[in-house]
Parts: sequence; C-alpha cells; structure tokens
Amino acid sequence: MAMETAILEVLIPSWWEVQVTVATAVFVTLAYWFFTSGADGSPDLPVESSAAASGDDNGKMALSKGDSNSNSAYEIKVELLAAKNLIGANLNGTSDPYAIITCGTEKRFSSMVQGSRNPMWGEEFNFSVDELPIETAGGLGHYGTPTGSAGIQTIKSQFDNFFLSPLKINVTIYDWDIIWKSAVLGSVTVPVESEGQTGAEWYPLDSSSGQVCLHIKTTKLPVNSTRGINGYSGPARRRKSLDKQGPTVVHQKPGPLQTIFNLLPDEVADHSYSCALERSFLYHGRMYVSAWHICFHSNVFSKQMKVVVPFQDIDEIKRSQHAFINPAITIILRMGAGGHGVPPLGSPDGRVRYKFASFWNRNHALRALQRSLSNFHAMLEAEKKEKVESELRAHSSSVRGSRRSLKIPEDSVIKTGKLQPFIKEEVLVEIYKGTFPCSAEKVFNVLLSDDSKYINEYRSARKDTNLVMGQWHAADEYDGQVREITFRSLCSSPMCPPDTAMTEYQHAVLSPDKKTLVFETVQQAHDVPFGSYFEVHCRWHLETNDESSCTLVIKVGAHFKKWCIMQSKIRSGAIDEYKKEVELMLDVATSYVKSNAGKTNESASSATMTEGSS
Repeated sequence: MAMETAILEVLIPSWWEVQVTVATAVFVTLAYWFFTSGADGSPDLPVESSAAASGDDNGKMALSKGDSNSNSAYEIKVELLAAKNLIGANLNGTSDPYAIITCGTEKRFSSMVQGSRNPMWGEEFNFSVDELPIETAGGLGHYGTPTGSAGIQTIKSQFDNFFLSPLKINVTIYDWDIIWKSAVLGSVTVPVESEGQTGAEWYPLDSSSGQVCLHIKTTKLPVNSTRGINGYSGPARRRKSLDKQGPTVVHQKPGPLQTIFNLLPDEVADHSYSCALERSFLYHGRMYVSAWHICFHSNVFSKQMKVVVPFQDIDEIKRSQHAFINPAITIILRMGAGGHGVPPLGSPDGRVRYKFASFWNRNHALRALQRSLSNFHAMLEAEKKEKVESELRAHSSSVRGSRRSLKIPEDSVIKTGKLQPFIKEEVLVEIYKGTFPCSAEKVFNVLLSDDSKYINEYRSARKDTNLVMGQWHAADEYDGQVREITFRSLCSSPMCPPDTAMTEYQHAVLSPDKKTLVFETVQQAHDVPFGSYFEVHCRWHLETNDESSCTLVIKVGAHFKKWCIMQSKIRSGAIDEYKKEVELMLDVATSYVKSNAGKTNESASSATMTEGSS
C-alpha cells in the first residue's frame, strides 16, 4: 500500500505544479495572441490596423504598441506655479530654490528665486513625446474570456500595459549655493498616462516639509504634425540624433563642445568669448557659439557651471547692463523652453533669461550672437524648403506610370513656364566637354529608354548590385519625364563602408525640334557619414550637330541640404568621384550605341533581302 501511494505521488502532479503549468499556458497563449494579432493579413485585426497592414512596409512599422495612431506626438505642458513650506537650507532660515523638470529624456531648469521658502514661479515648460501608455481597467488578472477582434485587441492593450511603465514627470527642487553643490529640497514624480489636464494641484515633496503646485496638460498632436516645441523642428530633432541610418565617423580631434558639453562630433565653435555669468556675483568663464548652440562654461571655486542654450529656444538677444557700469548681453528664451544646465533668471512675463557681462567688446559679441541667431533661422527656413523639394522630387520620381513609348512625347517638351527646377544650378561645375557619336534624340532612345540595357551594363561594369529601375513618366511638378532607380554602390572613401545604398532620381527633357536633350540626375547616398546632408547633382546637356554626332557638356556638384563639417572635402570628393565615373560611362555608352547600331543595320539588311526575294 505504501508503494502504491508513493507511485501515485510521483505520477500525479501536485497542486503547485498544476498552478505553474496553467499560468505558463496562459502566458504563452497571451504572448501568441499579442505577436500574431498584428500580422499582415490577419482577419482578427481591427479596422485601423487592417488598413495599415494592407499598405507597404511603412504602414506595418506604424503599428506600434497600444495605439494604431502612435505616429502622432503628444505635447505635455507643465506649469510650475509655486512651492510652499520648503526646507530652509541657508543659515538665515531661507532658501534660494530652483526646480529641474524632467520628462522622458528632456530636462528643463526653472529660474532661481532668492531668499524664499514659498517661491512663486508661474513658468511653463513644454515637452514632446512620441507615445503614451494605454490606460486600461486592470492588469493580467482581468482578461476573462474575450472573443473576436475586440477581445484580442483588449488582451493586446492589457498585455502592453503590463509591461510598459507610464510616462513620468519628475520635479526636483534644489537650493542654489554660491560655492558648494546645490542641496536637494525635495522631489515629486507625477505619472502621465492619458490625455487631458490635471488642473492646479499641490503635490507633497518626498522630504520632511514642502509642497509644489503643478498644472499638467497633455495634448495629442495631429498625425504628421510638427513635433517640435512651439513649431520648431528639424535642427532640434537632428541635434539629438545626427543620422539614424548608422553611426557617423568623423576623423577630427574633438573640440571644447565635445569634451566639455558632450555635443555631437560635427559641431564646431565658430566664435568664443571671455565673459561672466551673472548670479549672486559674476562667474567668469568662456562662451562658445556654434551653428546650433550658445554654450558657457565656468569653473570658479571648483564649482563647474555649464549652460547650453539651443538657438531654437532663443526668443531675443539684446544689450543690457550689469551694476549700471558693466555692459552685458541678455539672452531671453521663448515661453515654454526653460533653462539648460544652470538655473536662469526670471522675468515678469514668464520668459527666463541668461545675462552675461564682462566682455572685452560687448558690441562686437552682441552683433556676432544676433548674426548667428539670424543665420540659424535662415538655415531653418532653407531646410524646410529643401525638405519640401526633396519630398516633391521623391514623390514625382517614385510614381510607377504606365509604359510609354521610347521617345519623349510632344506634350513633355520644354515649356515656357517651368514649375520646378530639378537640380540646383548654382552648385554645378563643368567637368567634361566633347563629342558623342550619335544625335541627342538617339541618346535618349538608345541609352535612356525603358527598354534600354545601358544602365544595367554600366552598373555591372562598376560592380554595383541590387539595381531596381522605375519607368519614365510625366510629372506635373517638372518638365519632361522623371524616374527613380535604386542600387548598392561600392565606396572608395576610407570614411565610408564597403558599399552603400543609393537612390538616383532622373529627369529628361527633349526640345521640340529633337536636337537638344537635357538629362539631370540627383544621387542620394544612405549609409555614408553625413549622407543625409548632401546630394550629388549632375546635368548632361547634348546638342545635336548631325545624325552621327552631338556636343556633350557634363556638369556636376554637391548640394548641401544641411550644414556639416568637411563640406569642402565632401564636395571635392564627390566631383572627383564623378569625374572617374564619366570615363567609364562614356566607354560603356559608346560601345552600347555601336552594338545597337549594328543590330539596327542587320535588321534593315534582313528586311531588304526579304523584300527582294518576295
């Protein structure tokens, strides 16, 4: 009997083992539902997800956790209104409080209020985040037995909520000290899980005394809207991530902006000035000005102070005075920007400011700072315009039109009013001028038509791979016709990888008399350092001399969509590389034209013989 009992104990699982098995089965089932509910073509997807899944790969990537419209950003406005009953950190029982507000990866500094345990700020700080966690009724224990697409979506949302932590806003209040490190007076963390606003609420600090009053408002921005704060985007986002396609290698000795302020390697100081930051007394240091930031560093009494002010946060730069005798410069930040690195000074209108004095030549430094701010806004507008032009070119060239005849139709010839220039004329330099052994019209029909194999032969001669060619089609934005080709090209530069993905947009226009052909290309490299910063523009201009020759002029240049270091090196390298390519292009083109002419003659002879025999 004892042996039978022992055998039954071995064969029959215990209650604990049953619980573990059931829990594991439930977890595996939920995981399976979670990872398969977003699959392409699944019948259980909701309407929004099905529409995205039926599109291209970009539509699939847009399906992120918890929200089918997660590509919409959220703007979070945090109003730091006041604090009360703070700890008295000074010997006289008061404090010099300032706050550091952190949301996600962004950090803002409030202004400092001197000698107060009940400071009044009334300052606003704006943050941008990509997504928020989904607010659900319960955790994993509230799944029940859902059915259909709605049930699976509920499980997916709860599954996400179980693993995703809510976005948190942290407010830490410090006491400013002239010499020593700032002491912490208390902090509070407020979770943000959904849209809406909290109203003005008092939150207790995690210290022996003190409360802070905050007003938090979360707003979802429309799809594809500008995600920058107060309409500023582009450079602000770009400074956070130089190139998302891969690490950028810059063979350059790091400067003070990298060693002191940890800025990106392409940022260099255009100007630097000896000056002092105004606080209880003047902290002497050095100011550095780049294309994107104004930075200040001071090391007085072994107290390190760093200020990094992005140009997109600056509202105004004006002259001022320190102690009525010392000329100074005041940098006023726009509403919602907040300070960076060191608490700024407050203003009655809610805008914070930094004041710098003790310049060797205040007026010269002021003009340079104002000029840098103007250049930044000009660069911002140029980048916006360039982005629109690049998107227009990509959209027009990537459209797959219906198959057309080999010749450019009459309605696509040069018109009196051009809608858009395809390339930048001002960046081109002439690299070749000579004679080509066929007419301009024949160049397009033989070398560039949809049926031509010339591009394939040329790319094979260069050992390029993965060639994909679109078809010529008319575009409303440009004269003539456009098309897009993609391939992987070998790189010879030591700064580049062995090969890189390339996109080339092509544009062709034939004159009404068929004697002039303009062939333009825009090349974009995707995997090289600063590849997203520049394009290689090229123009072939062919003028027919007779049926067997035409004059060919080739111009090429590098157009920079954004500023970057080593522009001259990149420009000269792009031109030299294209000069080497031209020789191979013309050799392959000449051979292809001759072989095509031989085939044409053979066809004509065969036709003649056939007619004679008949």
